[in-house]
Amino acid sequence: MATALTADQLSHQLNALKLDMSAKNVQELVSADKVCTEFINLNLPVQSEVLDLCAGSGIVSANIQSRGFINVDALDEDMPTLRNLQSKKLYRNYIWREVSGIGSTGIREESYDVVITAGGFAANAMSPNDITEVLRILKPDGYMIWTMKTAQAEHSTEFGLFEQNLAGLVKTGKCQIVKHENFSDSRTRTRGELYLVKRLAGRFPDYLDRPTSVELQKQIEETLVDSVDPKHTVKFYDAWSDKYDDDLVIVGNYNGYIKCAEAFLKLGLNHSVSILDLAAGTGLLGGEIARHGYTNIDGLDSSLGMLGKAKKQGIFKNYIHATVDRFGSIPVNDDSYDAIVSSNGFAPGQIYPESLQEMLRVLRPGGYIFIAMKDGYQAQSHRFAMMDTKINDLCQQKQMELTIGPVVFKHFMLNSDGRFYMLRKPTSHSWAVGSPHNSPRQARKAFL
Repeated sequence: MATALTADQLSHQLNALKLDMSAKNVQELVSADKVCTEFINLNLPVQSEVLDLCAGSGIVSANIQSRGFINVDALDEDMPTLRNLQSKKLYRNYIWREVSGIGSTGIREESYDVVITAGGFAANAMSPNDITEVLRILKPDGYMIWTMKTAQAEHSTEFGLFEQNLAGLVKTGKCQIVKHENFSDSRTRTRGELYLVKRLAGRFPDYLDRPTSVELQKQIEETLVDSVDPKHTVKFYDAWSDKYDDDLVIVGNYNGYIKCAEAFLKLGLNHSVSILDLAAGTGLLGGEIARHGYTNIDGLDSSLGMLGKAKKQGIFKNYIHATVDRFGSIPVNDDSYDAIVSSNGFAPGQIYPESLQEMLRVLRPGGYIFIAMKDGYQAQSHRFAMMDTKINDLCQQKQMELTIGPVVFKHFMLNSDGRFYMLRKPTSHSWAVGSPHNSPRQARKAFL
């Protein structure tokens, strides 16, 4: 049932809310004005179904209802807040729920034309990882509009990765960023970010039938152990290949491949350099690098299912089916690549530190190795407990140089920290600065 306030009553409520917030919460007032302006500019039918997340004071609803939009629902995890809103008759329905993962709102999929929130994404409110649940309840071609403090203002690594999480959803075809801008109000000294995101047409995968992040983590942990049969690992990834990108990026909040790609791109190597993506999977890392103009990339993986998914996207130049282990296990000639990148490949039951020498064999003198992996394997695997020792030994033997690492970073995957290494194969000659021997020449950018 639609709200029953008259135009005069709405005007009175809106003015009272603005006056109160001018004195108590200027940040919310500015944020609400921003999202409401973007909403009105969409020129949507007044019958549109709207959900106000973390409704707070109700100023968003009062504002857009004054423009004729009356099908507005409120969702908030705080019951006193909802009771206060209900007493003011500012919404059609009042939903007492916390947004905390897929299915947490209890709302049917594809229910709303617009989901709007002024400051709902915050360290003390909704997590940026919960954007997937919000997109789930949007209709195809529906919009989500929100304002939030900057990641720096939130002082949270989770919010520092917000843009990367959103980029993962864009990459997998779930949504489109229509607008993203930083804003500031000199009068109130308020700063923040505004997003307008459109859910793309086509039904979302049925996330309620997918594993939760806890279930997914358990499945992975049971597979990635030293004692596992390598054939079992291959079967696991073959079976997972169809859902891998959605499960890992969206459910698992996998950002490791983006960190690895960023580190590679900061070198500023010529776009013609030869690159090997080790444990390439469906091509998340290789595809991220290719987006920046690098076309000479080979993908290697032990799972034909994973390589098949990458091949459908045309990411790699060559698709190499192999298991990286002993010396000579990578079926290419010595000194073949200018760079080797690997994200989530180094893990128990997959690639071990002993394989570094084989990687060095196929790397040109002066070439680089980038490794992003889950932190903590050194505590659960005796072979990974020796990884730093192995790297130090190779450095002392002048077979390798440790350029960066180990660097531990937040949110690699499934709320686990990541571990990053950048290594280099030495050369006794002074070739082009920053470029491997015989690789195309290009000046290097500042790394940090």
